[in-house]
Amino acid sequence: MSRKTLPCYSQDQCNTDVCHSSERASPSSDTLIPINYETPVPTVSARDLHAALNVVTPYRDWFPRMCRYGFEEEKDFRTNLRESTGGRPGIDHEITVAMAKELCMLQRSEMGRKFRRYFIAVEEAWNSPEHIMERALQIAHQRALEAQRRIMDLTEENETLEIALNASLQFYTVAKYNKVFGKHWNLAQSQAIGKQLSAFCRSRAIEIRACETNDERFGTVNSYPITAWNDFLKEIQ
Repeated sequence: MSRKTLPCYSQDQCNTDVCHSSERASPSSDTLIPINYETPVPTVSARDLHAALNVVTPYRDWFPRMCRYGFEEEKDFRTNLRESTGGRPGIDHEITVAMAKELCMLQRSEMGRKFRRYFIAVEEAWNSPEHIMERALQIAHQRALEAQRRIMDLTEENETLEIALNASLQFYTVAKYNKVFGKHWNLAQSQAIGKQLSAFCRSRAIEIRACETNDERFGTVNSYPITAWNDFLKEIQ
């Protein structure tokens, strides 16, 4: 990404928009500023950095001026609302470590140089082979979990579909259909319907299943899918 040329000021001739930093004692190196590793690249709070660098210029004026050096929203920083103890929530910006490093350089102060060295160390650690491999393994693990969830979702969908399909393809013999749906057909009517329904199914290549009965008079009888029953009864009515 192209940047505007950074100004070059001597230590005793600072730009007032960039260098309102009072050089007080710096915090210890291991607690300079919190780093957020929950984002694709490490980020820090610009408001926290502003305070840590002891910048005198108010944050609401300082940050827009810093952005004039070519930083782009959604690429180098994102605007966030910060919780407030009272009144309206404050505006904060989540900036990449790369942007934070440049802001530190712009301060032209010992504190700025200290923080810049810290951010360089953070970048070096982040880009080390060990951390790259660790992130790759985390990504692979996350993708495996997502794939497993998708498989489970598809399995549930298939089970639901299978249940619905089985329900729609229930098979009924003439006697069972007569009893379940209360048709009150006599034996002669049942035999006639069975013959007609068999012909109906065969002419349409509809599956007919053999069904064993406990009655020696009938032995094996035919059973027909409920969909065939519905279509057949509609046709003869």
